[in-house]
Parts: sequence; C-alpha cells; structure tokens
Amino acid sequence: MTTLMQWIHLMAGIVGLGGMGFILLILMPSLGVLGPEQREALFKAVSTRFRWVSWSAMGLLVITGLYNVRQYYWEMAWGRTWLLLTLKIGLAFTLFGIILALTLPLGISDRVRTRRRSWLIAAFALGMVIVLISAYLRSRG
Repeated sequence: MTTLMQWIHLMAGIVGLGGMGFILLILMPSLGVLGPEQREALFKAVSTRFRWVSWSAMGLLVITGLYNVRQYYWEMAWGRTWLLLTLKIGLAFTLFGIILALTLPLGISDRVRTRRRSWLIAAFALGMVIVLISAYLRSRG
C-alpha cells in the first residue's frame, strides 16, 4: 500500500506540474499564431480540461500526502524535517489556491485570470520549489 500511495502522490504531482508547464511553456507562446477568437476558444477548451485534471491531482495529492505524513513523519520529533514538511504543505496549499483561482469558472476569479501568465509562472515556480523540498526530504529518509 505504501508504494502505491507514493506512486499516486508522485504521479498526481507530475501530471499537475506537467500540465502547468505545458500551458505556460508550449501552449501560451503558440497561441500567437491564432486570431483572437480562435485563441480564446482554444484556451477556454484547454482550461476546461485542465480544471478537472488539476482538481483531481490536488485531491489525490491531499489524500496521499496525509497518508505519507502519517506513514513517514508522524513519529518524528519536531526539527528540520517537520519545519520543511510544514513549509512544503503551506506552499502546496498556496499553489492550490492559485490553481483554483485560475480555474474556477466564477466572476470573482476574473482579476486573477486577466494576469494568468504571471500567476502560472508563480504557480509553476512554487511547484518546482515543492519538488525540491520533497526531494530533499526523501533523501534524508
């Protein structure tokens, strides 16, 4: 069960971060070859699909993350590991908030979506920092 939960956690992170990377590094720069109406239609279609993928990834990350904390860290004394784990979780929930603001089909998110490139860059950078912290924590065992 432990290996399965780690695999699910890792795959959810890869899919979520990979999706953001695709949108930011490939899709958005490529949209310039389309007219404004086509660009908006394509981006809306991609965003709708990405919404469900990213929300599923976030749900899986929370469930498997709780399991992993209980499995590997629960009995550890407070120290550097817990400090980094707490930082990682805080950054992850910040990242989730950005993704939700970018993907929720509500008017309250319009201000965020008008600057979607900047927010995607921030989210992608947060994801990379989270992966770095994760790698460090796993290497310390």
